[in-house]
Amino acid sequence: MLTGILWSAVSRNESVLAEAGEDNYDGAVIKLAQKILKKKATHGWEFVKAKGFKGIKFHVFDNTTGDMLVWSFSVVAQSSVDDAQVKSFLEKLVYITEPMRESEEWRSGDVLSAQSSFAPILLQKMEQVTSQGKLAMVNQQVNTTKQMMAENIEMALARDETLEGMQNRSEELNGMAKQFKKRAKQVKRFKMIQNAKHGVIVGGLIVGATAIIVVPPLVALL
Repeated sequence: MLTGILWSAVSRNESVLAEAGEDNYDGAVIKLAQKILKKKATHGWEFVKAKGFKGIKFHVFDNTTGDMLVWSFSVVAQSSVDDAQVKSFLEKLVYITEPMRESEEWRSGDVLSAQSSFAPILLQKMEQVTSQGKLAMVNQQVNTTKQMMAENIEMALARDETLEGMQNRSEELNGMAKQFKKRAKQVKRFKMIQNAKHGVIVGGLIVGATAIIVVPPLVALL
């Protein structure tokens, strides 16, 4: 059972791309999550409150491709959780999602398009806030930026390596003559089997060493 941070989500404009959490409070968490998601995007922090709970949201405005995108990072937490802890959690999400927000899936995918890949990471970060507690979070603030940048760099490198491998493989396949098509399929099948044995899904983006965990959505499909 989650305590502290009870729900969190990452959205693009009006679309929730990934969320994690649970509601053991007769719908109070879901209701507040829906309320914070509907708050108008501003250049600062957004807040909503209910008895025993609070919602906080932060926005990132992105016009790198000419079309303005608004990325939203939202949380519902118990009132007892310090605002600094919640803000630190959201700021960390901003950093670790930076390379992902450059991908086609995140920039144009449908609702919950990143649920399977990112919801387990969300859940892990939420549980870390609870396990570390306020003192640990405060002690980490000195190195927070360095830690975020390190995670961001590692994830960016992993993503670039995966995309480069996919692109190279695609170019090789496109350059093959028809007479070698059958052989190419055999080679590809063999590699997929070998990768599957090591827990790798060919063509997927593996982030860190996160185990395959299915996290059901709580709010986006309501």
